[in-house]
Amino acid sequence: MVRKKILLSVLFAVASVPLLAQPKFSKPHGLYKNRFTLKITKSDASSEIRFTTDGSEPTADSKLFSSSSTIVQSTTILRAAEFKNNERTSPISTVSYIFPNDVLKQSNTPQGYPDTWGRFTSISGTAPADYEMDPELTADKQMAAKITEGFQTLPILSIVTDRENLFNKTKDEQTGGIYIYTGTSDSNGRGWERAASMELFGGPQEHDLTIDCALKMHGGQGRVPEKNPKHSFRLTFKSDYGPSKLEYPIYGEDRVMKFNSLIVRTFYNFSWLHTESGQRSKAQYTRDAWARCTQRHMGWPTSDCLYVHVFLNGLYWGMYNLSERIDDNYCKFHFGDQKVNYDVIKREDYLEAAEGTLDRWNEMMRLSERASDMKYYQMLIGQLPVSNEREPEMLVDVDNLIDYMLINQYMGNADWDHHNWIAFRNRERLDQGFRFICWDSENTLNSVSANVLDLNNKDCPSYLFTNLMKNRAFQHRYMDRAWKHLSNGGLLTETCAVDLWDSLYQTISTAIYDESARWGDYRRDVHPYSSKGELYTPDNQYQNERKRLLRDFFPKRTANLIAQLQAKGWYTAVEPPRFIINGQENSLCDTLSLEDELTLSGSYYIVYTLDGSEPVNWITSASGTLSPTAKTFSNGNILQDLKGQQGWVNIRVICKSTKGWSPIADRRFYILDTSGLETIPDMAKQGAPDFIYDISGRRIPAPPQRGIYIRNGRKIWH
Repeated sequence: MVRKKILLSVLFAVASVPLLAQPKFSKPHGLYKNRFTLKITKSDASSEIRFTTDGSEPTADSKLFSSSSTIVQSTTILRAAEFKNNERTSPISTVSYIFPNDVLKQSNTPQGYPDTWGRFTSISGTAPADYEMDPELTADKQMAAKITEGFQTLPILSIVTDRENLFNKTKDEQTGGIYIYTGTSDSNGRGWERAASMELFGGPQEHDLTIDCALKMHGGQGRVPEKNPKHSFRLTFKSDYGPSKLEYPIYGEDRVMKFNSLIVRTFYNFSWLHTESGQRSKAQYTRDAWARCTQRHMGWPTSDCLYVHVFLNGLYWGMYNLSERIDDNYCKFHFGDQKVNYDVIKREDYLEAAEGTLDRWNEMMRLSERASDMKYYQMLIGQLPVSNEREPEMLVDVDNLIDYMLINQYMGNADWDHHNWIAFRNRERLDQGFRFICWDSENTLNSVSANVLDLNNKDCPSYLFTNLMKNRAFQHRYMDRAWKHLSNGGLLTETCAVDLWDSLYQTISTAIYDESARWGDYRRDVHPYSSKGELYTPDNQYQNERKRLLRDFFPKRTANLIAQLQAKGWYTAVEPPRFIINGQENSLCDTLSLEDELTLSGSYYIVYTLDGSEPVNWITSASGTLSPTAKTFSNGNILQDLKGQQGWVNIRVICKSTKGWSPIADRRFYILDTSGLETIPDMAKQGAPDFIYDISGRRIPAPPQRGIYIRNGRKIWH
């Protein structure tokens, strides 16, 4: 990511509010190793600068910045504003200077902070405060070096707010500390929010953002003091505190860059802080991210996430995952239209429409109870109207639901779907049904033999799925997508699953030492809860669990899930035809010309379509009828059916044997008109610049969606 572009985005982020002059710091926020001289420049020569270093907002009574400069040599949180006649005349400027060597010495008694936090809710007592970096680890030179390096590997998220906003023990909605009253109930801080400043800087992406926002607690069981001392936060952007929305490439410039709210997600299940020792020993901190990334790779929207190191007023608070909050603003920013048109359905303690209404959701569930009758299934997928007074409207996105269920079935999700799921739908888009988003998928990827196929919670995704599996058309579609993801290099096969798992591990492999130093000793030394824990480190319990997953889980899980599906009749033994390109089976090439040869393998009866439609229709016949555009394969070159065409074409194939129909296999190809196109040797003679070619050496007009190509003599993956 280019730093200059990010800075431009930051300027755009605050464009919705008046730009007022404010103090400017001579050094940017960041990680620092050596002391430096800091200057603060004021915009008005007749004003004076007042500042604080404890996170509080400067007032006319705050310290006066009277010298031309000052020396910064340790972790410093600086907030400054301009004043004239005892009135603040500028916005507050906030900057965080983090010295990793200083963080290593973070003690358990920071000045002004309480030695206890909130009261326990299910057991007697009060949560002991824990601030320190474990000296047992930081005193070890090798470990200290890894911890110091770990701060460089992830962006820093510095949250700055008045200390009393977090730790004031007065039980008052306006002044009470939200880390003391964590919102375990409506009478215990639920919904309380406080003014804060958020900074995101550094990391491989070279982030550079500062913005004012509202801060509140977030989560379910993670709020409970005895269960997790490391709570989640929600950052909300509203005009009462600063800009009404954040416009900045948190997740990259190719992703959505508008946000109304972000979740600073902690980890509870399978973390070193869990109350159960069995879960603590299996901590990996990548399970939920793996689920979300897998869903994205399948082509579906999900909540983007970014691993960050969080600091509260300069105190290191651990590794978190900065995530998009799924609400009507998320839907608006991702899919357009007005946010009031979206239904966002969730279930935590109870089923609710977090946005919109439950009307269409409840209607979908009632129709699904009769989905074995094809008429009601057609109503659900938008082929028939629910009544004569209404137009047909899709209530469920079948492919999205299936992929969502397959991810959770593969993971063996043990904390779902009585809660921990989100669905959304635009009521005004009659051609779009409810879609489901993986959320809080922490209690997963554990038992290689886990079986959640019989899960059936009333009016939840599993209930909808169970009802729809009684319909032959839906069941065939499920088998199509199960084959796609569980075989031939699909996203739920060992290689793909491990590749993603390893990429997430590489992201946090060094940063996890920082988390260990901050929280790895909590259940041993601070609050054992029901059983005394160990000192949890990346080199011991973490690596043991990683080895178990790579040795015992991922290599066997796909086959185990397939066996479970076969036992229920949900996975066919008939393989679909395979695509053969110029005599090569399983070729990655997705750019073809009419000079190429595209055939299909298989000794059975094979039919195909070229327009992306299903070759066989299960709605009109239980045995399947050919669709009007289906063609019978007769060992010829399929490309001859595409003469005169150029552009993308979606080919879907299926075959039939004595055992029945196979799943549908599909491939997307870009068809070239090769007349007038030049090959690499031809263009080389002309000294052609930055053109793109397919692997047959033909120049193409634009890069297709995915595949292997050649640019400037080098092989590239697009």
